[in-house]
Amino acid sequence: MDRWWTSLLCVAAAVSLMRVSAAAQGSSAQAHVAAAKAVISPKTANPKPWQNFDAMFRLICTQPRAGAREPAVGPGESDELAKTKPTPREEWYVPPARVFDNLYYIGTKNESTWALTTSEGIILLNTNFDWVMPELLGELKTFGLNPADIKYVVVLRSHSDQAWGINPLKKMVPTARVIMAAGEWDLLARDNTPKYLKPTRDIVAGDGYKVALGDTTVTLYSTPTSTPTNMSAIISPLKDGNQRHVGGMIGGDFMRIVQEGILMFPDRKSMAQTYVASSKRFKEIEEKAGVDAIIHTHAEYDGTFEKIEALRSRRPGDPHPFVSKDDVERFNIMHVECGEAHHAWASGS
Repeated sequence: MDRWWTSLLCVAAAVSLMRVSAAAQGSSAQAHVAAAKAVISPKTANPKPWQNFDAMFRLICTQPRAGAREPAVGPGESDELAKTKPTPREEWYVPPARVFDNLYYIGTKNESTWALTTSEGIILLNTNFDWVMPELLGELKTFGLNPADIKYVVVLRSHSDQAWGINPLKKMVPTARVIMAAGEWDLLARDNTPKYLKPTRDIVAGDGYKVALGDTTVTLYSTPTSTPTNMSAIISPLKDGNQRHVGGMIGGDFMRIVQEGILMFPDRKSMAQTYVASSKRFKEIEEKAGVDAIIHTHAEYDGTFEKIEALRSRRPGDPHPFVSKDDVERFNIMHVECGEAHHAWASGS
């Protein structure tokens, strides 16, 4: 009888410990979510609309739905086959805009493509979908720029909205050199991307790789977040009259365990650990480089369009809406804290 009671007490204790542990993990996750939520907006009175990062918060700080089915792993049809079909123009088009004296937004409503002009040619930052790339390149002519002057194309991540436009771009500008991390070239070669969109391997970038063209440099850093090898960029200088600024572009902000049939990380816990480490690393890199401008891969998440609208009514002496070290700091804190929350959720699963 004593043994029976002892066993029962041990089981009860174990169950109680599991409940306490689960509650602690849930409490830890919510603490990180709260820390991220606290920096959605600046602590100043009357913040500008573009300084609110609620859209990014909702994207990266939402708890995964329990029992959600993971995308299929292995050879098969592209998970994003629908994205190979052109979207009606009114659903994607936004007017191109000059954001700095040497940086132009030529992307769509959701997918960012940037043109960085230098004293010796153009550096394109990310392509886009194949069907829209030719028209986006044509938008360079709005500013008197020639697509033939594109010397380098920097692709931070091999996802559809950043890399599927490589082949049509190369068809239009055969001399342009395309730069990606080795792992991203490998992913495109092995994954379920349609064959006609798979590019020929070109320049391979490693951690700290510098794309130097004339008076401008884009430095690439390994920051595995959405894939194990995606990169992020430091862009310098960004010119605003006599002022010089530094831009930071995060290459992957959303955790994705499967991309086009390829398992990115062994499990969600290791994925979150990698995300946190990379977010902390890039935060330190940006601080050291003096980054004071967010240049984002998805314009809908950092207030890009609101900032562009503010530029249209900017008067001499007004601050540049893209320039704010506080915005950069809060944006980075949000990534770290949301990554920590995902790690806590994954640890309790």
